Amino acid sequence: MEATEKTFRHSFGKLVLMFLGGLFFAFIVYSSGDMDYFMLGITGLVFLFAVYYAVSSVKISYDEIVTTRLLGSKSLKWSDIARVSMRGQSLRLHNRDEDVTLSIDSQLDGYPEILDIIFNKRPDLFDVGENNVMSRNIWGIIFALGFGLLMLAISGFVFLSGDATGTIFGFMFVLFGLFMIGGWLLGAQRLELENQSMTMVYLYKSVSYTISDINSITLEKRRTRNGYIYFVQANLKSGKKLRLPTFKQGNALMYQILKRWHSSGTSNRPVYPT
Repeated sequence: MEATEKTFRHSFGKLVLMFLGGLFFAFIVYSSGDMDYFMLGITGLVFLFAVYYAVSSVKISYDEIVTTRLLGSKSLKWSDIARVSMRGQSLRLHNRDEDVTLSIDSQLDGYPEILDIIFNKRPDLFDVGENNVMSRNIWGIIFALGFGLLMLAISGFVFLSGDATGTIFGFMFVLFGLFMIGGWLLGAQRLELENQSMTMVYLYKSVSYTISDINSITLEKRRTRNGYIYFVQANLKSGKKLRLPTFKQGNALMYQILKRWHSSGTSNRPVYPT
């Protein structure tokens, strides 16, 4: 039986750390004896962000989805959602008139579960047929190549300094530039879906996997200083874990599209998560 209502919030541990950070800055301001307006401002910002995260939530019920922020709430009935889009890693839900947009923060606890519930409620929003070819975002390509070439150019100027320190930093810029360019050249440029196969297209080869090769499609996360970074992973029956690159559809949409494709192929009909 479907739960009548479920609420997702930021983790308690994150909120505790943010409030402790605010108290730390407040202690520094108090112990300094002088009014340090810069540190006072930092303290206020830390507490403001802590309050923002504390009140942020997504509430899902049988009829609608509601997002709550510091300045208010927005809601959409499931039947009123016309399309989805991505902003960074966060999923956005749009109504037909485009005057209401709900943003689902990817840093919320249970974000993959939220995606599964949305997919269960409105599977038509993730049409495999319209997204059977996924490719790199052109701006991402321009950034990778442009930034890599910039690092190589800077290394040339650094090498001209002639001293030992300049040589060390020059090699660092070269390595970073080659890493940026190599990451694009060696990575998959396109993913193509057919009824029973998934093909990863590289600049120099293509690799295909059948549905029978894949055990499951999962949305994995990695912790960074700025929060969680999500990525889509194909878990092969051989035991290998295939981490997929981020295409222009975004990780949240990729996850749902590939999950639906895999479920449809393994059961001969769409199977939606509950």
